[in-house]
Amino acid sequence: MDSLVLRTIFFLQANKSDLPVMVWFLPGGFVMGSMEIYRPEYLVAKDVVYVTVQSRIGILGYLSTEDSELPGNLGLKDQTLALKWVQDNIHALGGDPDKVTIFGQNAGGASVHYHILSPMSKGLFKRAIMQSGTALCSWSVREDHRYIAGQIGSILDCPGATENPNSADLIECLKKVPADQLTAALLKLPTPYVMGPRVDGEFLPDHPATLVREGRYNRVDIIAGKTRDEGALNVRTFLKDGVVDAMIKSFGMIGPYIMGLNVWDDNIDFIGRLIFHRYMGPIEFDMSKVHTLVKLIGDCYFNMCTMDAIENHARNTAFGNSVYAYELQHRGEHTFTDLYMGPTPDWILNDVSHMDDLQYLFDFKYLNISLSTEEDFFVSRIMVDLWTNFAATGDPTPDMSLGFKWTPTEVSRTSYLGITSSPTMKVVDDRQDLEFWRNLPKKMNKLLYPERFHKYY
Repeated sequence: MDSLVLRTIFFLQANKSDLPVMVWFLPGGFVMGSMEIYRPEYLVAKDVVYVTVQSRIGILGYLSTEDSELPGNLGLKDQTLALKWVQDNIHALGGDPDKVTIFGQNAGGASVHYHILSPMSKGLFKRAIMQSGTALCSWSVREDHRYIAGQIGSILDCPGATENPNSADLIECLKKVPADQLTAALLKLPTPYVMGPRVDGEFLPDHPATLVREGRYNRVDIIAGKTRDEGALNVRTFLKDGVVDAMIKSFGMIGPYIMGLNVWDDNIDFIGRLIFHRYMGPIEFDMSKVHTLVKLIGDCYFNMCTMDAIENHARNTAFGNSVYAYELQHRGEHTFTDLYMGPTPDWILNDVSHMDDLQYLFDFKYLNISLSTEEDFFVSRIMVDLWTNFAATGDPTPDMSLGFKWTPTEVSRTSYLGITSSPTMKVVDDRQDLEFWRNLPKKMNKLLYPERFHKYY
């Protein structure tokens, strides 16, 4: 366990044992994240054992030469070791190894999905919660690890480090680099978000889309969802950093990547223009279009890939497993967007942005965004009850004590819980955007929905 740190928080009361276990995987795009800020007092008050996993991230967790020298996915394999530790030891801490729920947000949510897909994690957990992130999101799987490894080697003056380096020589050089210099090299790239999971043939035997389409995964009960305005944090960042202006001035160079397309997708300039024109019209921007841009970016990075996971895994109802879908629609007093970007401008006052769900599950008083309003506390109480009920029973509303019933989604009718101070079940009835995204000729779509695309021979 040298490669990771586990923290277990539990309350053992008289005659209390065999409690549900909730294992948290951190957000942070696979390149950042600290377990210190996630205070689980709300959760453990509901008689669960809480475990946080601090696995390797960034270069230490996901660097790969795409061969046996360094296959990659070390961060995900760390998490698997943690889950094995939980199976072997959690009973001594009051937890039931047969009631393990893994949950996470952003890269943590994608990590949860990867464990659903990985044969290495089979039998290590019973339930899963994916918040604003799945393995089907464009940012959660990469195919250019060898190239990036060469770039890192060049930054660190490794001899022979090129776009196609000698793996053994490169790894031998990198082993001699102090850890702080090695990890800092990531910041010298145009973006640090180039480290992430890959198809390594062991932890991940095939592309996530292929595994999902073919049903080659661990069948467990699932909660999956997102916030209402996922794109707001990114849009504020893009506006502040001048990214939007740069995209408009040089769309072919920047636009496709801003919208989550990857170099391994064909015709990304054309696809990028299709996306932009559908949402925004002509390639221009003014603040009257800002909410449309929030929707576009949210769909690019989080909304559509979450829906793909929900609807494809809903087929598991035939095997007795359920998928519960949700959307956080409550706008609280605080937002993580303010934490990162400063005071909220008028145009974003009512947005429910990426990460805003976290404040209702964890206490962030050290970040000065503690809950203070009665309505926020009430939403927190509801979410904590739903999450811990699911961990305990597999059903977030096993009875009517919350005043409503959260029903699983169906293959033929995608329903979800709108989480507010008065949660209600809703149906996804406007599917035009979803169909548009699924028809885009991206690699992910071609693998997940091959019947939509003509095969050329």
